[in-house]
Amino acid sequence: MLITLALRNLLRNFRRTLLVEVAIIFGVIIIVFTGNFLHGMQRSWAQNEINANAGAFEIEDRDYIALRKAEPLKVTIQNSDQLMANILRIPGVRGAFGKLNFSGVVSNGSKSTLFTGIGLDVHEQKKTLPLQDNLVVSGRAISEKSGEIVLGSELAAMLELKIGDPVSIVVQTYYGSINLFYGVLVGTKNGRHFPASTYLEMNLAEAQKLLRIDQQVSQITVNTARYDEIDSVMHSTEQVLQKSTQALVLRGYAERIPIYATAIASFSVITIVVGIVLFLLVGGGIANVMAMAVMERRREIGTLRAIGMRQSQVRDLFLLEALLIGLIGATLGLILVSAISGLLASQGGLHLPAVGGTNQALIIVPQLDPLAYLFGLTMPIVVALFASWWPARRSARLHPIDALRF
Repeated sequence: MLITLALRNLLRNFRRTLLVEVAIIFGVIIIVFTGNFLHGMQRSWAQNEINANAGAFEIEDRDYIALRKAEPLKVTIQNSDQLMANILRIPGVRGAFGKLNFSGVVSNGSKSTLFTGIGLDVHEQKKTLPLQDNLVVSGRAISEKSGEIVLGSELAAMLELKIGDPVSIVVQTYYGSINLFYGVLVGTKNGRHFPASTYLEMNLAEAQKLLRIDQQVSQITVNTARYDEIDSVMHSTEQVLQKSTQALVLRGYAERIPIYATAIASFSVITIVVGIVLFLLVGGGIANVMAMAVMERRREIGTLRAIGMRQSQVRDLFLLEALLIGLIGATLGLILVSAISGLLASQGGLHLPAVGGTNQALIIVPQLDPLAYLFGLTMPIVVALFASWWPARRSARLHPIDALRF
């Protein structure tokens, strides 16, 4: 009976009900689409960072973080070739390559400065990080040819080097002696994962020869074929590492990307702020509608009370009307936002321009955010019940005689 009466009352004031429903639907679309968009942005941004430079995770010596600045060559991975061969056999692994981190002095012949260098297995890197070349801002990435060097864009500018200029490197070897390397600048890079003011990149085999180290790397970067497989591949890799005689650990991309935690926190704050604003707007609209309904239906309330309806039933009637308003608006809003997100995803998402001084574009495909959908469903219902509680309580307390005299 109450449900039938509540629906009849909503339809009787169709125009007012429609306005409230439009407000709720609009609020649900904004909240859920914002959540889907930010979830898609987070995923796309993370995938770009992973496929361009960070990889899904890295393997390194347990003490590497503590000693990488003071003694980086003392915490290298032994027998790295065999370990990488075992990792490449793990299902879901796209590729893996070794990196040898070192430091020294780089010079153009007249100017010199310190650098933090990386020796890379170029062949395996290209398979592991398909977007690596997007970080190149001038020239090209290093190849497997000998003598090629890539510098950070700021470091090259500091040394006034252009593509094709000769570069000399001085390093201290594993055994403490000094060694010299002559190369040619083939490109410059810029990225968020390394300091462009000190970055130097060369072929792994040449770096190992320069530092007098054989089959040793500082870290092994691993990438997965699919973003959703990262956790399972990391678990399988941990089982492989347990068989190693060396104490090795994994570090995931979330830990290795410096601004990852800040970016995720920013996305969460945006969603919360949008939700609070819409909560207040939608709640105010519903409260106003329910208060007007009580004022306009005082004679009706008096009649219902006179024929025997209890105070609790009158209150429940108004709360039920609010519940139906919130439920209908939330359902229609979720259907529409799902259609909008699906349509945008079918069109390839949104293509944002390159950022961070690179030619790396960002494609955002809205991704289903379960928390946003849950909030979009519950928020209108909770707001509707909360906003209608006082008008419903007020209507229930009306005396039948006073209501009929109104």
